Amino acid sequence: MQQPSIIEYWTKQARQQSALESTRKHIFEVLALRLQPDTAHTFKPALDAIDDLQHLEQLHRAAILAENVEDFRRALEANGS
Repeated sequence: MQQPSIIEYWTKQARQQSALESTRKHIFEVLALRLQPDTAHTFKPALDAIDDLQHLEQLHRAAILAENVEDFRRALEANGS
């Protein structure tokens, strides 16, 4: 069985990083549009610390469904962030 090349490894890493950044951006957009634009950036440190794409996707859905800032804060805290 052939090992993946270093180029394939870095390409995969770059795609993963791009997906993480894109999902974080979408979370900020939803929070800014639906809730309070100034408050959205208070979540930046917590969201930047998350490197699990599935977790960020769940938080994106939570941001869409949140009725207020506290709803999203609870979703973020419930997932250990």
